[in-house]
Amino acid sequence: MKIVTLLAVGLLGLSTAGSAVGQTPLSLFNGTSLQGWNTQGTWTTNGGTLSGTGTGDRHALTAVPFADINLQFEYNIVTPVGAKLRLWTTSENNGGLTIDLDNTNNAAGVGGVEDLDRSSISIIPSGWHRVQIEATHGKLRVRIDDVITASPGNLGSRAGYIGFEAKGNGQFQVRNIKVTPLNLSSLFNGNDLNGWKSVSRAADAKEGMGHALQKTFSFGMAGGTTKSHDAAWKVDSGRIHGESGPGGLENGTMMEDAIVQISASVTGNNKPGTGFSSILLRNTPGQLSGGYSIGLGPFAGTIDPLVKRPPTTTTKAVDQTVIISGRTIAVWVGGNLTSVFTDTRAESANAAQGAKLSAGSMTVVLPNALDRLDLQKVSAVTLPKTFGMAAKSAPPPPPPTPPAVTQAAAAPPSAAETMILAQQQASAKKEADDEKNKSKVAGLMNQALSTNDPQQQMSYYSQVVQIDPSNAAAVQGYKEAQTKLQTTQTQQQQQQVQEQHQQQDAQNAEQQSSASLLQAQSSFLNGNFAQASTALSVAERLSPSNPMVRDLRSRISAAQSLRSRLFWLGGGVGIVALAGMVAMWIRRRRQHRYAVLEVTRGLESGKSYPLDRDLIRIGAVPQHGSQKNDIVIQDVEHAISRFHCEIARKNGQLYLTDLRSSNGTLINGEPVQPGNPALLRRGSKVTLANSVELRLTTKRRAKSEM
Repeated sequence: MKIVTLLAVGLLGLSTAGSAVGQTPLSLFNGTSLQGWNTQGTWTTNGGTLSGTGTGDRHALTAVPFADINLQFEYNIVTPVGAKLRLWTTSENNGGLTIDLDNTNNAAGVGGVEDLDRSSISIIPSGWHRVQIEATHGKLRVRIDDVITASPGNLGSRAGYIGFEAKGNGQFQVRNIKVTPLNLSSLFNGNDLNGWKSVSRAADAKEGMGHALQKTFSFGMAGGTTKSHDAAWKVDSGRIHGESGPGGLENGTMMEDAIVQISASVTGNNKPGTGFSSILLRNTPGQLSGGYSIGLGPFAGTIDPLVKRPPTTTTKAVDQTVIISGRTIAVWVGGNLTSVFTDTRAESANAAQGAKLSAGSMTVVLPNALDRLDLQKVSAVTLPKTFGMAAKSAPPPPPPTPPAVTQAAAAPPSAAETMILAQQQASAKKEADDEKNKSKVAGLMNQALSTNDPQQQMSYYSQVVQIDPSNAAAVQGYKEAQTKLQTTQTQQQQQQVQEQHQQQDAQNAEQQSSASLLQAQSSFLNGNFAQASTALSVAERLSPSNPMVRDLRSRISAAQSLRSRLFWLGGGVGIVALAGMVAMWIRRRRQHRYAVLEVTRGLESGKSYPLDRDLIRIGAVPQHGSQKNDIVIQDVEHAISRFHCEIARKNGQLYLTDLRSSNGTLINGEPVQPGNPALLRRGSKVTLANSVELRLTTKRRAKSEM
């Protein structure tokens, strides 16, 4: 029993530890732009390199802060330019820690931490050098080319921005900048929903995802609900599973500024207009709105409604890292920075209306009954409000040791004897040091020759040159290893750029496939099978293994086959059809249909207006001046214009024209361009100013009305 308990405790410790094993690093620099950076002075991008050029003070800082991290990058300096790494600084580049990077003449040595820990390396050759920083639990360790240069401790808990700065005339180049956040706490124990609670979709919801869903099942007639609704949440195979929305799942941890990592998959629905599964940050507790909405699954990278990204068709789990600090939100998808947004709106208690700056809950939202969500990982760490804490000063020197009381000594030696003795001691010490250095140099040279790793060779040769600057073999070996390393890094960089291009091409293909699939679905639902088949052929070419594509192709083929059979069948029963037409003609003499507009949402819901004239005007007032409206519709918000639109009959068809209304007109969710007639069909849904909905339908005219 004790063994089982200890094993459980050990596994729990591993789940909350700061180890970065298996975690995808976050790319801070995409190689082509300054996205995610705030700069002062001249900073440019070229060939995958971030360069600070020119003269005077200049710095580049990340757009969002970090806490405990693993940081790695490569840098190159030809001549000293006062190059430094800034860690845990403020957004104005004040305070924090400073690590010297110049290849010579540094206050703290190459890779040393100013005022805390001086490096033993005073000079390194020009060229590219690899830097690794591990900052965790109040300790810092700096490595340059795999050699530890500084390791101060007792730093306390810190957070802030990461950046680079230069001052002198010259160029400071940086590339391959990656960071891994450490010491995030898991908010899901993998066994139950401890710490989480279900949030209902409120009763009488007049808008939002739940309202849209209810309207769908009530054919557009419902305006709300008298019952609240909870989604179904459970733990399945170590994952939080949600279905049967709408509803939410709220974590009780209140957070304002934080780093959040989440891995989630969403299946079942990704159509625009039906809402999408998301996680709300700084949300209003107990509600499904109020916070910043970060998309999950196919909508990863979206910050609704501030940053829109086209959805993908993926059904696999998508890893995201979200950093929210003050007014800025940054989102990484799969380690790549996809969205950075600074909310400059006035402060508000609701993110949909302004900048939400106060703390709130974290809520997972399931918007409809079609989505099925699996949450595999959710962890977070809160960020402090104060950044750039000053480095701790060095401890005071120990008090002087009092001189020891000694017994009376013999007579001192003469001056000549003292000088000879000192020379002998110095000579013996020099010989011992030389012998020790020769042995150390021989060992380092053997290690350099026995490895094929150019970085290790550079490290060994660099140590030899520090001991014996005149060692030509070590200098030449260092240059050769440096050339080999630069060649390898160039090849790796070219391969990385190629992989990025391939990834971008794949992403573009996936987006194009999704757009073609949506177009094919829309054409199929509208009965245009030929157009649906043409659009679907593009999706088949880009995503031949997509099950949704194959399913739609089978549906289109079946519909086309049915239409063909009906066509030939109609030819065989022409006489019967003719008789039926005669009968229908006789019946239509007694009664026939006429078009009406039926109010499906608004103050006059259920009321119908006949379209019995060739031109009918619709607006909010009966008459203004010499102009009159045939249909007067009012709304609570007074958003409908006085003369909003008109419907004209032409060649047996009805056309709607928007009369340059203030808040616009929609037909089936699509905006109508002012002045351009748009065709109306039976069942068309007309939305006036997003306030009142009308549906075009027909009614039978009784014989007494003819």
